[in-house]
Amino acid sequence: MKAKIFLSSLIIMSSFALFSSCSEGVAGTEEETTELKSATATAPCILTGTIADVPIPGCTITGTVTETEAAGLLFMREEEKMARDVYAYLYEKYKLPVFKNITKSENAHMSAVLRLIAGFKITDNSSNNAGEFTNTHISELYKKLIEMGNISAVDALKVGVLIEQSDIADLQKELLTVENSSVKTVYGNLLKGSGAHLKAFTWNLKVRGITL
Repeated sequence: MKAKIFLSSLIIMSSFALFSSCSEGVAGTEEETTELKSATATAPCILTGTIADVPIPGCTITGTVTETEAAGLLFMREEEKMARDVYAYLYEKYKLPVFKNITKSENAHMSAVLRLIAGFKITDNSSNNAGEFTNTHISELYKKLIEMGNISAVDALKVGVLIEQSDIADLQKELLTVENSSVKTVYGNLLKGSGAHLKAFTWNLKVRGITL
């Protein structure tokens, strides 16, 4: 349902034609770069590497999770992976630094969720290959976002805004019902990171004369 709602928003927003004469190579501000780092590297339960079982000081996995919480973790794992895969693709296409920086951050986000999945011994059948997803709606979204991002660098930045807005909405919804403290901690940190990402994409659009 979440992915379906996001897809509807994507179709609506992608219909707007926005243009700019500014340089396509502008990155985020120094302040926003600092925010991105602090939102991932210093927050408890957020990994800075790619290995999901690396011990993190101050991060513990306690208690058990319900079936609903487990399903939420599997969904968030693929949603974070989708963001990482899309941003990695868009960086290779346009070489905008904001995509490179946030790709690293999304990888850390995905690793944090994977650590919870492993810690709670949840079966994860997701693919590790770029652009491949178990969730059919996320797979469809990935294709739509890549198609939209291929239009121009500006549209690629709009894709970033869409992804982060969706991440924020999904995390906020999950936090309303999640009871496990470890999951709450990770989701709370992911929410802060997504907020920083959204600001970076919004800034990159703003310097191109575009306000969404």
